[in-house]
Amino acid sequence: MVNQYATPVLIGPDGSECPLTRTPLDVGSRASGYDESWLQDIMFRHPACLPISEINQSFLGLVPLAREVSTPAGYIDVLYATPEGRLVLVEAKLWRNPEARREVIGQILDYAKEIARWSYEDLQREVSRAAGEPGNYVFEAVKRAHPDVDETSFVDGVSRSLRTGDFLLLIVGDGIREGVGAITEFLDQNATLQFTFGLVEMGVYEVPERGRLLQPRVIAQSVIVKRSVIELADEGLRARDQADEMLEDEELTNLQRFYQDFWTEFLAELRLDDVSQPLPNPTKIGNVFIIPRAGDQSWITIYFSKAKNEVGVYLTFYRGDFGDRAYASLREERSQIDRELNLPVEWQSDNGKYRILVKKRFSNIYDTAYREEIKSFLAAGSNAFVNTFLHRIERIFDQG
Repeated sequence: MVNQYATPVLIGPDGSECPLTRTPLDVGSRASGYDESWLQDIMFRHPACLPISEINQSFLGLVPLAREVSTPAGYIDVLYATPEGRLVLVEAKLWRNPEARREVIGQILDYAKEIARWSYEDLQREVSRAAGEPGNYVFEAVKRAHPDVDETSFVDGVSRSLRTGDFLLLIVGDGIREGVGAITEFLDQNATLQFTFGLVEMGVYEVPERGRLLQPRVIAQSVIVKRSVIELADEGLRARDQADEMLEDEELTNLQRFYQDFWTEFLAELRLDDVSQPLPNPTKIGNVFIIPRAGDQSWITIYFSKAKNEVGVYLTFYRGDFGDRAYASLREERSQIDRELNLPVEWQSDNGKYRILVKKRFSNIYDTAYREEIKSFLAAGSNAFVNTFLHRIERIFDQG
């Protein structure tokens, strides 16, 4: 497949016509000044130059977090987050041969596999280190760009993105014109994450007496649907979710230790009526997630909100074909659903998501005096949500 674009023509105010000359991007070129570092910088400062809407609109609203983010597999050139907490990894590469293409795709896949093992705290630590910004910089950067974003919802989204490997992986550069079929085949052979993949070619054109024009072009895109890992154990082969593993951290903070202890205790005691539904693993953040068997297009969050001194349970859908259809279908049954939950229910539609929520406030959610009451409330809410929603979600999912 050849993706050759025609020459742009600049039409002046006086009607003059000037075909634009393309300037090649060169690795380490001092003559043109356009190398991989320049490309990284322009994408970091101007994320709108990336044609996200042509690849996957659920990743719109990019906020640049940091350049050169360290992972065990190497450095991510540019890392972004969306207001919904979805992550975008970009690799700038000026490739010139098929071997380089395959190498850079393998490289960005390795980065994605590594961060899929991270917790929110791991991501926060590495982004703060790369950006040279202390504190909860990941959320603060997104909050500056999108003032209406809610911290609990954002952390929920990031944690889910990490847990499922639901990333947008972009390779952006020059010379990306052929071999797309082979690239797609290579991706299919390495389908170990749930992600969207895109190839973007950046064309730079000389504009006489005006400067230069940067033109992004989507060359290819591909979606890998499911992520799983097969490991060899003493009793034979078994499947596991790679991102469910808890990494050995440095010394835990008091809050991380509270969450880890609480979720370990809570989940050990939690009994669902639907015994076939897998329980989540404990985390070191204020959220754990129950994923319906119908897939990863919806999820139930059991949460603590430090800012609001509340705990609760909610069902979430991203806006989109399935989310729009599922939320509309559930709304038609709202009266029946509210009766089944037998709790005060909020139905919300904002920030690119749909949410059905039950919550309860306390004077101090970390006070041991409330621990049993909180566990009881969350257990009842979790069981009610599984009983009420999961069979409905599976029915909607099967209807296509």
